[in-house]
Amino acid sequence: MKIRIVGSGSMWTAFNSASYLIDDDILIDMPNGTCKNLFKMNLDSRNINHVLLTHFHGDHYFDIPFYFLLKSKASNKEVNIYCSKEGKRKNKLLLKLAFPNPAQEILATIKPIYNFQYRFTIKDYVVTKYLVNHGRMKPAYGYIFATESIKVGFTGDTTICKNVEYMASICDYLFCDCTLIKGNKKHMGIDMIASLNEKYSNCKLVVSHLDDSTREELLKIKNDNIIIPNDGVEIIVS
Repeated sequence: MKIRIVGSGSMWTAFNSASYLIDDDILIDMPNGTCKNLFKMNLDSRNINHVLLTHFHGDHYFDIPFYFLLKSKASNKEVNIYCSKEGKRKNKLLLKLAFPNPAQEILATIKPIYNFQYRFTIKDYVVTKYLVNHGRMKPAYGYIFATESIKVGFTGDTTICKNVEYMASICDYLFCDCTLIKGNKKHMGIDMIASLNEKYSNCKLVVSHLDDSTREELLKIKNDNIIIPNDGVEIIVS
């Protein structure tokens, strides 16, 4: 599995908002600026066929209209969206707000397929969706991608909770929220990451959605199991 860090920052930083590209055509979250950020990395969002959304805060799905528009003009019009049930309505509304006149034509051209299941297959991966705890934002999800040899998880935005603990217990890598220095009821912090690392040392924790002060503090920690990536970094899991 090849994972490109499209974004590793929280909203109020110079780093792109948290997003991950798997094998060049599976995207975890599509925050504002994603299509531009991909072009800057010499990647083309028109080649992305699968988008998994963790929840419906703007910094996790506001580039959907631009992705839909790009796909409608591309030769490859395959669009698969994996999310909670309200996602189809919210994405359609956002597209109408962004492009009110051609919105219906765009949707008719790409015919996006929505998947609301908790377990599904993308390419060679069995993907399982897990509820996480992102405060008042409900539902919010994390995902685990599994093959016979590897398990890689993505928590989305969350505080520490039962399913995050479970993901850390079984995954080889966990790409996880670490917005804060000290976690709260919405987001994990360095204290919670340290707890996960102590309990589940076989799992490498790739921290993301970082505030600048959090990134600064994390860089002082010397621990091979806690990875602090910059935007554009590529991680190979095999």
